[in-house]
Amino acid sequence: MSARLSREDRLRLRRAERAVDRMDEMERKVFLAIRVDDQSYSEIAERFDISVAEVEWQFAGSLRVLMQAMREKDAWWWKFV
Repeated sequence: MSARLSREDRLRLRRAERAVDRMDEMERKVFLAIRVDDQSYSEIAERFDISVAEVEWQFAGSLRVLMQAMREKDAWWWKFV
């Protein structure tokens, strides 16, 4: 199997990376802790000294940013990069 990504997959990955860059600091921290570090809401709440409800709120906000970014269409010139 090839480890190379298709052009479409590379564009989706760039779009996702831009979305993570656009997130507020706490949204980004919570998102990465859940998706990359595979931490539970309670672990994240303890780590950042916030409530579990705040973790849920921040994660929901990060998903909104991500979903909005994934729906966006790239500029025509982006496909040539």
